[in-house]
Amino acid sequence: MKIPGAGWLRNRDGKILGAMILAYLSIVVVFISILPRNFFDEPLSTVVETADGRLLGARIATDGQWRFPPADSVPDKFMHALLTFEDKRFRVHPGVDPLAVIRAVSQNISRKQVFSGASTISMQVIRMNRRKTKRSLAEKITEAILAVRLELSYSKNEILLMYASNAPFGGDVVGLDAASWRYFGRPASNLSWTEAATLAVLPNSPGLIHVSRNRERLREKRDMLLSMLHKRGIVSNQELDLALYEPLPDKPYPIPMEAPHLTDRVMREKGHIRAATTLDYNLQRQVNNIVRQRHGVYTGNRVENMAVLVADVKTGEILAYCGNVYRADDKRHGSSVDVITSPRSSGSIFKPFLYAAMLDEGVILPGMLIADYPFNFRSFSPKNFNRTYDGAVPAHRVLERSLNVPTVRMLHEYGINKFHHLLKRSGFTTVNRSSDDYGLTLVLGGAEATLWDAVTAYMNIAQKTNSLTGGSAITKLSYLKEDISDTTDSRDFHLGFASVWLTLESLANVNRPEEEADWQIFSSSRKIAWKTGTSYGNRDAWSLGVTPEYIVGVWVGNATGEGRSGLTGVSYAAPVMFDVFNLLPSSSWFEMPEHDMICEPVCRKSGHLAMELCESMDSLWIPRSGIESGRCPYHMKIMLDESKRYRVDSECISVHDMVYSSWFVLPPAMEWYYRTKNADYKTLPPVHPDCNKLPETTVMELIYPKSGMTVILPRKIDGSDNNIIFHTVHRDPKAEIHWHIDGEFQGTTRGEHYMAVKPSRGNRVITLVDSDGYTIRSGFIAEVKGLP
Repeated sequence: MKIPGAGWLRNRDGKILGAMILAYLSIVVVFISILPRNFFDEPLSTVVETADGRLLGARIATDGQWRFPPADSVPDKFMHALLTFEDKRFRVHPGVDPLAVIRAVSQNISRKQVFSGASTISMQVIRMNRRKTKRSLAEKITEAILAVRLELSYSKNEILLMYASNAPFGGDVVGLDAASWRYFGRPASNLSWTEAATLAVLPNSPGLIHVSRNRERLREKRDMLLSMLHKRGIVSNQELDLALYEPLPDKPYPIPMEAPHLTDRVMREKGHIRAATTLDYNLQRQVNNIVRQRHGVYTGNRVENMAVLVADVKTGEILAYCGNVYRADDKRHGSSVDVITSPRSSGSIFKPFLYAAMLDEGVILPGMLIADYPFNFRSFSPKNFNRTYDGAVPAHRVLERSLNVPTVRMLHEYGINKFHHLLKRSGFTTVNRSSDDYGLTLVLGGAEATLWDAVTAYMNIAQKTNSLTGGSAITKLSYLKEDISDTTDSRDFHLGFASVWLTLESLANVNRPEEEADWQIFSSSRKIAWKTGTSYGNRDAWSLGVTPEYIVGVWVGNATGEGRSGLTGVSYAAPVMFDVFNLLPSSSWFEMPEHDMICEPVCRKSGHLAMELCESMDSLWIPRSGIESGRCPYHMKIMLDESKRYRVDSECISVHDMVYSSWFVLPPAMEWYYRTKNADYKTLPPVHPDCNKLPETTVMELIYPKSGMTVILPRKIDGSDNNIIFHTVHRDPKAEIHWHIDGEFQGTTRGEHYMAVKPSRGNRVITLVDSDGYTIRSGFIAEVKGLP
């Protein structure tokens, strides 16, 4: 039997049930989705710390607030103080505390005003996130709902961390970490009970923290909280007595600035993060002190800027980073410039790489003589720092003394293109123009380098040698702890073990500054391979030193590029470098790579592989490639008369009356300068008067101008051509040389052969004739700059 209207009832009940289910599901969806994905998106400060959490520096957030990135956890003292003051049942309630709500309602009704609230820590986190919303009963209910939702998504410790990281602590300070440094000058983990209690009461009333106002009210709240902690058994009697006597903070502390330029670099390269660096806190502070002390002296010569970089050779970790002399209130001297990353003229710091490369290819040996006399190439005329010439210098001494002229000769022989490529592979990223653009100046400071790249390149040399004893692979420099695991350099380091080791040995023999001159007599001193550099115009002073464990790089100068008299690598940068090394533990020395070397007889005088004519030899370890370097070219066999005073031949003296001898003979130009610095050098004996002619040897050499070169004629003030000085040398110090240009006699010179001439413009031929008729001819082009 059908009941009238039953179908309609069933249909109605079904609709109601469906609507209820839909409403329920909607509430669930809304409840789940109402929590914001990103709770706090306010701008953060950049915070730079050591790996163990010691603060090196920070930069304020873009909204003008000190708001440190969240830490990993909340310190126990602050947590106990906060929960005791704000939310005793935080660990057990679901985001809303019913007992607190009942208490607050009862108190507010009885007093007929809002006397107390019932906000939990979770609700306050929601309020911080919704700080722009107006306060109302509806907003309070919303906070309660969101707090419950918050508790379902995050752990209690995570919610505590949200609160501690975003709570207002008065003024421009947000978050516990920033507040701890600003008000007490120490990390939150090192706060005393008094300090923790002071900070725990501030978010509730951030206006209490003032230098002159509300101090008694702040003290009352702090002391009340300390008493509550004591009653709960968290603080002992003795701790309470001591805590109550601690003063309130007087004024905000400045944020530590132990590594201000690195802080700026982290902010520039990594953004607003909390960066755990590789720096050693104590070493960083000591290096800063050295920089300040040396700067106090150097400013007497108006040298205003300095940078120091210290790294662990084996890992590539930066241990100290001083980008400049830090003067927060000084805008005039470029103290804000991070010189470590700023390209500067390289001076002589590329020279060891040329020396090592030529050893590696077997082009030179360590003791091989390199010509050191005036050199001209396409109007480029390098000069040694002391403006003198030695004629010939062993290759290792060229490096140790940092001589410019023989170094340029070495580069000319090695090849500019090859050297340019080698520097780029070595890590010098600012060598970015073409090799033709740099020319031979590339090895004398014609290119720029950064201190960061220089330390990287020198460190890689040390790492190559360390790998003999199981050291690490070639690595990159890194200042972030998290990047150390990914610092292996993909470049195959191109220089061999022997060449690198010999280069380091030579650099260890460089004469030290006066205060370090007697370093070998002190048992505590260490062997250091080091190189200085000075740019043209005394604008940049460099010093780089390396041991198997550490590398120290120093730059001194003016960020403005202004040069100063006396500003050199040896006098300004090297003393700072040795000061820093004195802070570091003593270290061993690099192991000799015997597997990559051979022991060969070497001519003692020339440094070349010995030949039979070499009267004195040494057995020396050289790179295996050095066997291809060639035998000594400077020893020749001559015949003398019985008195050994004259050279003779079989045309004028009987063979039985001749004495055979080996003689060390340098080319004329080398000889002329060499004998002024080497009193034991013996020139060839003269030809016997009875001998008409002997086999020719070169007795005269034109120094300037070289064949085919273009000579620029100087101009007087009135516009007329001025004289130009030509130069030649002769083996015989008593020789006379007669000078001619295009057949026209110019004059005669004796002793030192310099001739002032005024050639006509165009292609010209110079002819030199000595008193014995020995003649040389050379063509050159005379031009006036700016004229055809």
